[in-house]
Amino acid sequence: HHVVNLPSTPIGWSAGKWGEWYPDLLQSDGKLGLTKPKYFWQTGWGAQHDRLLTAASSMQRIPLFLSGDLHALAEGKVLRRGRLDFRRNPIASVLTGPISTGPLGWPSSARGTPPQTPTGLEVEEGLKPLEKNGFSIIDFTDDRVEFQFFSWKLGEPEELLNKLEPFHRLRLERKA
Repeated sequence: HHVVNLPSTPIGWSAGKWGEWYPDLLQSDGKLGLTKPKYFWQTGWGAQHDRLLTAASSMQRIPLFLSGDLHALAEGKVLRRGRLDFRRNPIASVLTGPISTGPLGWPSSARGTPPQTPTGLEVEEGLKPLEKNGFSIIDFTDDRVEFQFFSWKLGEPEELLNKLEPFHRLRLERKA
């Protein structure tokens, strides 16, 4: 009933890292952009991204991509990429969360940016990227997929771990 894509780099967000789908690079103003070209970025990566999203959106299923590479929790729906319009069946993208990040900080402090929406992509964010330790529980049924997002951050009381509750939920339903 469901097809889930698990690419190593997420759909819908970028940190300007080299091997990502998007040509964006961190610019001097702290935003992602295209003014400075990304070292060795290949246009075929963007073309493959567009083919995958077009195929996913055209299915009579929930188009769903899951990833954890950006060390964050997030969820959103990709509505458009350039001339490609996915509003009829938006692509759901979920950053499922990092199990842990050590006391030295989050990758965004080293790379200079948290996850951002890349240039030319329209994403409706239900949960903006949140850099906290966490995980997602995902329930699949015949007609829907339901997510529960949990989080905890180093420095918060450890007693909170014993009574974690979801801080965010997402429900995706198959269209008839």
